[in-house]
Amino acid sequence: MKSDIQDFLKPLAIDEAKAHALSHEFCRTFQQLSADSLDQFLPTPISEGGTNLRVGFIELLGNEKSVNAHGVNGNGNSRTHETNSNIRRVLEKSWPILDVLKNENADSLFKWIGSCIAEVVREGCEEFNLPRDRELPMGVTFSFPMVQETLADATLMAMGKGFAITSRLDLGTHLINGYEKSKTSDLPPIRVSAILNDAVATLVSFIYQSREDKTHKAAMGLICGTGSNATIPLRRSILHKDKQPGKVKVLNGDSTEDLKIAVNTEWSINGTAPALHKFGLVSHWDCILDAAGEMPGFQPLEYMTAGRYLGELGRLMLLDYLEHCLKIRAELLPPRLLTRFGLTTTFLSHFRPPNSSALLEKLEVEFPTSEAQAPFRWTDEIAEVLYHISKAIEVRAAGIIAAAIVGLLACAGDIPPRDSLQDKTNGHTAKPEHRSKVELIVGYTGGCIVHFQDYLADCQAFLDAIIEAEFGDDAPVRVVMSPCHDGGITGAVLGIGIMAHAENGGSDLHPDERTSLLGGLRVQEHGPIAIPREGNVDDDGGYDSSSDLDPNEADLLIARSFTSGASGLAPEVFESSMLRGRGHRRFSGSTMRRESANRSIVSVSPRPVSNGRHHQQQHLGEPPESPLSDDSLTGDLEAAQPVLPPFSFLIDTDKRRFYIVFISIMLTHFIACFDGTIMASSHPVITSYFHSSNSASWLSTAFLLTSTAFQPVIGRLSDTVGRKPPYLAATVIFALATLWCALAQSMTSFILARAACGLGAGGVLGLGSIIISDLVPIERRGAYQSYVNVVYGLASALGAALGGLMADSLGWRWEFGIQVFPIVLCFVVASFGIPRELGLQNRHQTFREGMKTFDFKGSVLLTTSTTFLILGLNLGGNVLPWSHPFVIASLVIFGVCFPLCLYVESKHSRPIMPLILLHQSPRANIIFSNFIASFLLNAILFNTPLFFQAVLLTSATRSGLYLVVPVVTASTTGTLTGFMISYTRRLKWPLVLGTIFFFLGTCLLSSMHRGWPLYAYLLCLVPSSIGQGFQFPGTFMAVLAASDHREQAVVTSTLVLWRALGSVLGVAFSSFVLQNALLRYLAEYVIPPTDVLDGEAWKAKLIERIRESVEAVAAMPPGAVRDQVVASYESSIRLTFLFLVGLAAVSALLIAPVKLPRLGGRK
Repeated sequence: MKSDIQDFLKPLAIDEAKAHALSHEFCRTFQQLSADSLDQFLPTPISEGGTNLRVGFIELLGNEKSVNAHGVNGNGNSRTHETNSNIRRVLEKSWPILDVLKNENADSLFKWIGSCIAEVVREGCEEFNLPRDRELPMGVTFSFPMVQETLADATLMAMGKGFAITSRLDLGTHLINGYEKSKTSDLPPIRVSAILNDAVATLVSFIYQSREDKTHKAAMGLICGTGSNATIPLRRSILHKDKQPGKVKVLNGDSTEDLKIAVNTEWSINGTAPALHKFGLVSHWDCILDAAGEMPGFQPLEYMTAGRYLGELGRLMLLDYLEHCLKIRAELLPPRLLTRFGLTTTFLSHFRPPNSSALLEKLEVEFPTSEAQAPFRWTDEIAEVLYHISKAIEVRAAGIIAAAIVGLLACAGDIPPRDSLQDKTNGHTAKPEHRSKVELIVGYTGGCIVHFQDYLADCQAFLDAIIEAEFGDDAPVRVVMSPCHDGGITGAVLGIGIMAHAENGGSDLHPDERTSLLGGLRVQEHGPIAIPREGNVDDDGGYDSSSDLDPNEADLLIARSFTSGASGLAPEVFESSMLRGRGHRRFSGSTMRRESANRSIVSVSPRPVSNGRHHQQQHLGEPPESPLSDDSLTGDLEAAQPVLPPFSFLIDTDKRRFYIVFISIMLTHFIACFDGTIMASSHPVITSYFHSSNSASWLSTAFLLTSTAFQPVIGRLSDTVGRKPPYLAATVIFALATLWCALAQSMTSFILARAACGLGAGGVLGLGSIIISDLVPIERRGAYQSYVNVVYGLASALGAALGGLMADSLGWRWEFGIQVFPIVLCFVVASFGIPRELGLQNRHQTFREGMKTFDFKGSVLLTTSTTFLILGLNLGGNVLPWSHPFVIASLVIFGVCFPLCLYVESKHSRPIMPLILLHQSPRANIIFSNFIASFLLNAILFNTPLFFQAVLLTSATRSGLYLVVPVVTASTTGTLTGFMISYTRRLKWPLVLGTIFFFLGTCLLSSMHRGWPLYAYLLCLVPSSIGQGFQFPGTFMAVLAASDHREQAVVTSTLVLWRALGSVLGVAFSSFVLQNALLRYLAEYVIPPTDVLDGEAWKAKLIERIRESVEAVAAMPPGAVRDQVVASYESSIRLTFLFLVGLAAVSALLIAPVKLPRLGGRK
């Protein structure tokens, strides 16, 4: 077995020789990236993190050493180096950032942050006797993407990944405003004096706390927790001019070319991919992990060395071993193991001997098996395999990080250049002269490097081996890892001092001048901080102490990093087939993936500020595309490049099972769309059969009303119990309700049956979209959305064509009877095809626990307000007068329940309809434009058959056949739109074209008159159908692309909810306008014949008969009266279409200012 697992793990193998060679490649890569233009900066996705908020007071002790300090804690791996604990955290509090706060809007989140700040400030004032009338400076670290012009200002960008903040906002202003809302008159005002990236803050803190001398230097800061990042001072002269600050301050005698700028490297985003591919370190498991990831795609020093990706990599490898080496079928394994990120990095971190039985017990507890998986049981052998997998992952990560550290230090010039990584052209290595060995101290923090197997020890071992391989036994340097925990909160306070120096002239200050950092707290003088400049090495090989920087120079070093905006390195050209750059990049970002705790105020990483045309692009253009390329690699790297799987689903579903699920969903979509268009063409026949034409709107309204209330509820429910149970339940309801429609004996019974039908159809349609989103990555979803459009178009065309024909020939009851068997077939297919674990976001949560967080109040209020709004609008002026008590009561109930619904939704942690989606661009604009498009579409589909039958006097069959043209047009356009979105990866153009064509189409419809040729009427239907084909797929793709994948269920439910509301209100409002206009025009146009004794009674009876049955118009004898009735219908329908013209214009105005991201391109 040992030989088998060793062979299995070969793709992850790394030894000292490979790590040594890799460090050379990394050095050359970093040198190239530092000299390349800023144009190629890449945005990075925010990953897990941001879990804690920390607020506190920190005392800087200068040369005094604190016995109880909590900063750099000890000697780390150094046998000689000592750190100077010259920081004391005198007061500190910590709070978890709950999901409910992440889901709130910016004001709510920062109000809570402000209350926490106020709590600590109050305690600080009482404990330290701080003056209440003096402004208190505050330092902040954030690890979200920001744009910074100065150290004191930051514009927070869209957070994503768990945080609902999606728009640009001023970080300092929001923090101050949040504090002011909780501040009482006895608390001092605060001022945001400095905002730092968390990686830079860690470096600042490490430099400040490290005692430096001739043989010790604080060289760089490293974060390796829920993500990986490194910050290091680099010479200004090696950076591209776009990455250099416009203005710098220097001390007397210094050269601007020699000064250093603290650079937040982000490990150069994905620019290190070619080096890793060259040495065969990117395995096929890494490629699978990448294929299921988000923009901007594969980031080597993110996916391969830290965070939740290590656990996911272990899961993929374990599944591969179980299925292909042990021949165990996937369906026999525990469901959680089949779920993405089901195996956590935390679990793997501590999954290690003392003995195999202990490992087996851990595995059984983490992944319990059930009776359904009876043939499979965990064994000691499998537990040992998982340990070897986790150890191999850790060793590879440690080797890569060690090589990257050495390469970056060499790039910075901290490793002497003679016979070093920067010059290996000679065929032999000369023995260096004797000199004192200098320890380059790397301050580290983060849960992964501390807790994951033997990560830290192995990393140090690789560092020692690389240096020994490079220099031999007499190496001039040693790279030492030293802990620097809580560097973020310390660096935030040091940032205040940096800004104070800058505000007071910076370089003109003297070392003995003190900077007041904490108001009334005692602040002692800073000790000298040794940050050697290049070439300042004494004869003994140590760093010349005369070059030690005073505190002012140290402040300048860090301050330069913020005015420059050079916070990342990225390649000008990507050489990897997975990672080839396309076009210009706007800016790099940081990922909020640091250690799960340890934040001051909050941690966010700033994005650098571009200049010139790229600075304009961040305001005018779309965000950059994913760097994934369809091109193949050439040259030496091609052989080392693993082949990406041709297809990969987000829950790792195999192809066969996926297509079973997809076909099942398409079948239910087909039936639901078929049912909908049948009603559009045959409702006049059904209402006339029951002598209730004035209730025609209820046939569609009842269906859409219940589906409107049911879809968001079932979407949220599926997050608790999974997708499969509610999907099957909805299918059963749909089948039974359709059978009820076929057997209904009265108009009331038929309307109730249609309402029940809406419950089922709403569930299968809404959940069908959610399930597709669960399975298909956003980059590929455009093509699958096209398949949905094909099914929609085919079903709608057949429903429109056959509905009227079946009503006229077989009878309208058979329209519903023939649907029952296919729905039953859908149920059978879904029962076997849909994975039972699909959609379960929290597998440790019971059904009862999940229902405790369900938004029952919001669901009831939303359903109630929607129901009574429709009741009031349908009955008012149609069945009942506006003054009727029931109509008034319905509108009053809506007016009371809807504001209450909005209030409840704003407070609930998991709302049915998250308000954040409705008031922040771009998602709010997309959703409301989608609402209007649905309104327009259903109003057109409802009123166009009326025009054909009441104005052109055609039969139900012919009017249904006329609807085939717009349905086929919309389906064809929608199909092409999905594929074009996948091809262009741009999302805005379908929305813009959709609103334009809707506006043009409503204008043409409002201009229709009797006497035109048939083709002219059909042409008038085409533009709005093209608009539908552009806008519906476009809005669905755009709103999902603008949201985190974990939000896809609630985002889809909200989009479907407002689309359904548009459908309901489109029919109800247009019917309301039409019926009231018809009543007025009939009263105005119809003139009783002269031979009628009681003209008014005759006219009233005629109007009642005409409004009850559209077929009564065609049945009237030719003559003046029929022409008057037809003219009344024509004018009424024209007025209805003019109303739609105004709405189409509003929709276009909503879309015009929207900015959307580009999709990533994948193989």
